[in-house]
Amino acid sequence: MSLFNQNLFLGIDIGTTSIKIVELRRINSRVELSNYGILEKYGHLERINDAIQTSTFKLLEESTALLLRQLLRTARVDTAVSYMALPGFSGFVSLIDFPIMNEKELAKAIRYQAVQYIPMSLEEMTLDWQIIETSADRIKVLLMAVPTDLIKRYVKTAELSKLTLKGLELETVAVARLLGIKEKNPAAVVDIGGRTTSISIIDNGSLRQTHNIDTAGGDLTQVIASGLGINPIRAEEIKKTTSLNSEYRGEIDMLKLLSPLLDVIKRETEKAINNYYLQSKRTIEKIILTGGGANLNGLDKYYSQSLSLPVVKGDPFSWGLISYHPNLAPVIREIGTNLTAACAVAFKYV
Repeated sequence: MSLFNQNLFLGIDIGTTSIKIVELRRINSRVELSNYGILEKYGHLERINDAIQTSTFKLLEESTALLLRQLLRTARVDTAVSYMALPGFSGFVSLIDFPIMNEKELAKAIRYQAVQYIPMSLEEMTLDWQIIETSADRIKVLLMAVPTDLIKRYVKTAELSKLTLKGLELETVAVARLLGIKEKNPAAVVDIGGRTTSISIIDNGSLRQTHNIDTAGGDLTQVIASGLGINPIRAEEIKKTTSLNSEYRGEIDMLKLLSPLLDVIKRETEKAINNYYLQSKRTIEKIILTGGGANLNGLDKYYSQSLSLPVVKGDPFSWGLISYHPNLAPVIREIGTNLTAACAVAFKYV
């Protein structure tokens, strides 16, 4: 492997309906996008169980590795050293407050307290934690727990894909850390995927709380398909090209069609905002949309009006966190939010 390839970091986001990869490299003080690829799996639009993985459907290593290898070949990836994002719905995240103590005592205390926060046997879980805030007499710790079985499935998938897996991290934690580099004020991150939406609160650059709901981009596609009486694959295309604030062929009001589902996400976001205020007495100042669903034309304006808050897209490229070749500008505007999680898991190591 050349010295050039050693400077490449491969981030992989295996979602419910797609796989995204990015190659990042550091050039002096900049982190640059060297390569990217997206593989969309549309079968789930017609067959509900035809997904890569869901909260109830476990990732299958062999078939996932087949898709991943296909994407790696197509993108002509130059490095095998990889970092993977674990889906937010697969783990448990809790913020725990402790009195000041040394690291050894803290590790024991966290293990003891974890039983109260994780609704599964600790024997089946892999725990991780990080200190996110320290005051004169208290320590705030972010506790993370992921089923060990899932970690083994990701390790196996990497092996079958001929990759050297160097890191695994919950998507919600990684995205919060990446966006938190720029956003220090309290903000709600709404990550709309194919089958799941995660709603997280970040503050002082760190994740504070997160939860997932099953209303997501695939549901919007199904509503369009039903409303227009068309195939879900065609409905997906229309969703990507039609604005919320328009009528489809002068017949269907897209906002009227989609607002019942969009309002489910809005209400869950409001709950998260209110809960965080009750816990911390800190007010959320901004909504950050990310994930593939953030690209729905007009969604930022709709949520800004209905939530009475500024709404921006959580795109590491437009935020100036990751640079790219100017020729890619039109493409990055379209897919930047899709690549956020893949960028986030690799960015930590670049």
